[in-house]
Amino acid sequence: MKTKTAKQLLEAHLDVVLARLQVEAEVPKAEAAASDFLDVAQGVELRELAHLTASRLAERAKRLQIALTRVADGEYGVCSECGAAIPPNRLLAVPDATTCVACQARLERASH
Repeated sequence: MKTKTAKQLLEAHLDVVLARLQVEAEVPKAEAAASDFLDVAQGVELRELAHLTASRLAERAKRLQIALTRVADGEYGVCSECGAAIPPNRLLAVPDATTCVACQARLERASH
């Protein structure tokens, strides 16, 4: 994948993630004086879900920023574990990938 194309793809993904983070930040807070216990419970559940989603989006944004740094350093598309080229189809599917499929599978097996 060409550097310019990779950078544009990563920046587009990052823009989407940051926009979604902004939406999650706007989840209304539950009112302390809510008239119904179920309303309060639903508000708490929505806030927890929004927090979890925001946490995942923030982690994704971090990975995309790391990938952009790898583009700038000329390391994008190179497996950080074995040094082999990461297949273009993998980078299209997972633009922030830092490992080839084989190394990623090995890392996942080792973590379980």
